[in-house]
Amino acid sequence: MNAQILIKTARDWFEFTKSKTGQLDYAGKWEADNEPDVDGAQKLTSSTYYTPSFYTFIDSALNCNPVVYVAPNIDVSDKDVFDYLIHIGPVLAAVEAKNSLLAGELFLRRHTVFEKFAQLTQFILEPYCVEILFTLCYGRMQNINAETFPLLFDSVKEKLEFDSSRETLDQAYMRWFKKNDVTLTLPLVGTCFYNWDSAPYVLEKLCDNLSCDDLPGMAEKIRTAKHNFYESLETSVQAEPYNRHDKNSILVCIENPEAKISGNRGLEKAGHIRALAAKIIREAKPKKMAYGGKLVCLAYDVIAVELSV
Repeated sequence: MNAQILIKTARDWFEFTKSKTGQLDYAGKWEADNEPDVDGAQKLTSSTYYTPSFYTFIDSALNCNPVVYVAPNIDVSDKDVFDYLIHIGPVLAAVEAKNSLLAGELFLRRHTVFEKFAQLTQFILEPYCVEILFTLCYGRMQNINAETFPLLFDSVKEKLEFDSSRETLDQAYMRWFKKNDVTLTLPLVGTCFYNWDSAPYVLEKLCDNLSCDDLPGMAEKIRTAKHNFYESLETSVQAEPYNRHDKNSILVCIENPEAKISGNRGLEKAGHIRALAAKIIREAKPKKMAYGGKLVCLAYDVIAVELSV
């Protein structure tokens, strides 16, 4: 094996090193033209605290169970080191894919593990820390105090040049969004008020005629067809200044899956960006009305979209 520790995600390889004194360090993405040689390596499965099987649909970049490859001469039996390595893979994939929602959720789920290697984790999250903290504090269903997670907040303060004596965090984010183009992944709220159906009956019927003669092959064809279908759904994220309840409202419409299968095009209301997040986005760039839009994940209780601010 031509590296000490490697983590393989859906699209990328990430390299770690471990010194003789036990210091774990992150060496970044594997940038060589050829894939690394992992012959003889110990192969460790990433923890199921993240699994694509939870989702009806997840973006291709995150549709994976990361694998950790450890060179034969490297000892990772220390509990903290082992714990870190089998949990950090999905975070690396989420940061690389610029999925601020999943990166933030994964950080929250195992923050006690990641905080044991605070400097290492800060380095991994730093390129996307502003977006991750925004999603956690403004985009999720419940409020989170930014200062609750100093590991993340310290990096954000430095990047935003945030000074609490002269502005609020809301104002700092408005200032940042005015100056920068940002990619965010945000969950929708208010989905129960609309009839958009993520799993129409006709898609569920695809499995009814599976043949035992080639069950793995047919199952793979159905899996690929479903994934490509959800990935193809047209998505619109657009300001709604005419909304009499909230002038800063941002509406998300997604192509109706059942209608699309029937041959009928058309977007339907699926939900809104949470009001706190929408207020900062709209006030930062009041003339911007459209934010692109891409469906990135569907689960029984989550619809999340990627948008450009």
